[in-house]
Amino acid sequence: MDEIEQQPGTSGGGSPRAWNGDDARLAQFSGVVAEVRDPLTWGLDLEDESLTGHADSDDPTCERFVRAYRSFTGEALEVETLRTRVPEDDVEDVVRAACSGALAAPLHADIAAPVEPDPSGAAGGPVGGTPDFADSFQDYRSAMRALVAEVDEAPLDTGTFAVDGEDTPCVRVTARDTTAVYVAAADRALVVTGPADLVDQVQVVTQPVDDLLTGGPGRGRGNQDAPPPADD
Repeated sequence: MDEIEQQPGTSGGGSPRAWNGDDARLAQFSGVVAEVRDPLTWGLDLEDESLTGHADSDDPTCERFVRAYRSFTGEALEVETLRTRVPEDDVEDVVRAACSGALAAPLHADIAAPVEPDPSGAAGGPVGGTPDFADSFQDYRSAMRALVAEVDEAPLDTGTFAVDGEDTPCVRVTARDTTAVYVAAADRALVVTGPADLVDQVQVVTQPVDDLLTGGPGRGRGNQDAPPPADD
């Protein structure tokens, strides 16, 4: 994975920690970025915000701003803002890759997690021995191939997805109850991935990325209701 700049935070109990005002990479990502409006309404907590990739890459999907959420039941939902739109011929690859990536995330965690040796040998392994990493990796590769094949066979659907309250044409794919949606909005492209029912419910809004740098009044606009009108 490319270099990542991260700022952890939470959508409950306070706003995410402000980005450094002199973050040149974020300043170059001028424009708007997307987020879930009122994430707590959907049982979501903002885990982190990250800017990945390099501006000089020829890959339009390389540089992206990612907001990663986690539901109270442990489900993951991500809202990614690509710096530029993807050529129409590549949209299918992008949305299928996003769906495959979301499904593969638990597999990545399993293969990376340390496993304590069984001191008794009750699981069939040597007493005090460690698991065979090669066997685990082969299982991981088999599982990866299976889910990628399933995503490749899933139908590609077109429809609309609401961004800033407006229905916008989108392309989506769903496999194993996980959905990835690609939508071009605000002169950029958004990719939303997560549980199918949750993706269909959340409200996605955009805000200027400058608000992250300055901590201005627009920061967190998607996490709160608009102020009431002033009295005459």
